[in-house]
Amino acid sequence: MKADSFAVPKEIHMVIHEYAGIVTELPDKECPHCNKVMEAWLAPPETGWNVILICNNNNCSHYLGSEDDILHKREDSHLGCRYAEDPDNGYKPVNVLAVCPH
Repeated sequence: MKADSFAVPKEIHMVIHEYAGIVTELPDKECPHCNKVMEAWLAPPETGWNVILICNNNNCSHYLGSEDDILHKREDSHLGCRYAEDPDNGYKPVNVLAVCPH
């Protein structure tokens, strides 16, 4: 009789994040581009997001070079994107505008 093989799911660690006076319990998630743990961030109210998880690694491959990915911006603009995930939307990825070094 052949033993069934199966993948053991990676253990999820829930972490209490406190940011701007708001306390949330979110999983410790890594950025899929650089494998650094993402940080909780309270997005501005006009975005429609609450607390999101964002990669603040300045050496992340998603962030580096993202300045060139934004079309139709001023030539002297240094806007790029950071990778983030929205817990309220099933952790779907979102791009967050950020100023990139030049």
